[in-house]
Amino acid sequence: MSEPRAPRDGAAVLETDLFVPAREARFLEVPAGRILQIVDVEGHQVGDFVAFRAGDRSEYLSPAHTCSCLTKLIPQVGDRLYSNHRTPLLEIERDDVGTHDFVVPCCDAERYSVDYGIHDHANCRDSLQRGAVEAGLDERIRGELAANIFMHNVVTSEGRIETRRPEQVAGAAIDMLVLEDLVVGLVACPQDLSPCNDFDPTSMALRVWRPE
Repeated sequence: MSEPRAPRDGAAVLETDLFVPAREARFLEVPAGRILQIVDVEGHQVGDFVAFRAGDRSEYLSPAHTCSCLTKLIPQVGDRLYSNHRTPLLEIERDDVGTHDFVVPCCDAERYSVDYGIHDHANCRDSLQRGAVEAGLDERIRGELAANIFMHNVVTSEGRIETRRPEQVAGAAIDMLVLEDLVVGLVACPQDLSPCNDFDPTSMALRVWRPE
């Protein structure tokens, strides 16, 4: 486990340090006002992230609405992430990486079956669904709800989406101020057949900090 890097130049207290093993998902509740930190523990790893409003889980983080509200494909420091009702849920305060994908849905069983001919491969959607059930949530996880944090996808001059190897090193993180009480989930993506995770899925972490 990497040494926690405090946000806001150390003016915060670590409340939760939740390890997310490779190919698995974890969920937790985060109150408004906290700083949520998503950490790449070992480097070159993508995490698929979902969030729901704690008081009304029919409202959730929507990557598509976020792109629409921001009129950009990749959120940056200072940008907010929006719900399906265009409510700001999180605000990016610091980002060690800067590459994320808010267009492509998370990987699912059909992705490996259709594209690779593999019918029993671990995938983000199923891992998130198991994690939600283990956390006592009854939400049905859909692939388009997940934001692909640290995913290095680029649009080529021909308009195609190309997946490249993530360049970040161990301990790289994104810090987000939580604007509403949320239930969040993260899966350390199991994709090992493309450069998505440098062909070797590894662990991540969810950390919750209380600003001082």
